[in-house]
Amino acid sequence: MSSPTSTDMRDVKEQLHSIDQKYERLKQQQFIFITALERSREHARDKTEPVSSVTQVQKYKNQDCSNSTDRCIFSLFLEIMADLEGVLRLLESSFSNRNTSCEGLDTCRELLNPNTNISQLRVHYPHNEINRLSCDEARNFYGGIVSVIPLALDRLSSCCKKATQSPTSTTAKTSPQQTEAEKAGTSADLDKSTRINSSEVYTKGTGGWHAGKPAWKPPGNTKR
Repeated sequence: MSSPTSTDMRDVKEQLHSIDQKYERLKQQQFIFITALERSREHARDKTEPVSSVTQVQKYKNQDCSNSTDRCIFSLFLEIMADLEGVLRLLESSFSNRNTSCEGLDTCRELLNPNTNISQLRVHYPHNEINRLSCDEARNFYGGIVSVIPLALDRLSSCCKKATQSPTSTTAKTSPQQTEAEKAGTSADLDKSTRINSSEVYTKGTGGWHAGKPAWKPPGNTKR
């Protein structure tokens, strides 16, 4: 008989697979999605501002749609976002039951908050959603809204993988001879590594999360 944790993870994997399939449909209709946003922004008199939140898309669907095609593509986007929130809740429950944590879940909570300003989000290789936007202006207006789903999917998939690993495979073994100082040093090194790896994927900027690497600084002259 499967344990509750293994059953939860099976549900998570099935839901992620279902979301992947829905998202493939949305990617194939990205031009329709952008056109719907264009029309709705014009109707709402939002033409000078980027699409900055999921709540904004919900408003377009409810108040500013001009036809059924636009409502349909907005509904697909919002359905995927709701499915991602469901996976997030399952993973939060699973990690809570195991008394463990996953750093990616904190990022996902902010990504999936419908009121988070996601206008500065930018997904990069191997994803091509940004490259499929027609010009720099389109990337400025829609780069965030086309990036939120693939970034959230990546994070949730990573957390799902971590949740399916056994505790012995995710926790470093400590020998009886290891001193308290060595333990503290190892913990600090792991924490530093986590922060560095995280910064390469998400950097907290003004108004939201965006993908990118830490700013490059030119080498200075060494004082003698």
